[in-house]
Amino acid sequence: MRSSCWFNFDFGNSMFLGRGILMFIFWILIAIFIVSIFRNVFMEKAGGVRGNRNENFMEILKERYANGEITKEEYQEIKQKLRD
Repeated sequence: MRSSCWFNFDFGNSMFLGRGILMFIFWILIAIFIVSIFRNVFMEKAGGVRGNRNENFMEILKERYANGEITKEEYQEIKQKLRD
């Protein structure tokens, strides 16, 4: 039975709404965490951008030199910078 007193602290469904929003945010954060872990693991296994970055640049540099887009001096200078 509900009290008809003016100082009744009946929150009704608002507590569930608040908990629902917090629970929703909690599960979203958990999902983001899991996706980031899987993404990092698969990127490392696939050789991802992090592992092959300088090798990709070296291939591009070799192609540009072979196509005559850059001179031998430019090739050696850029190659030295990529190794450092």
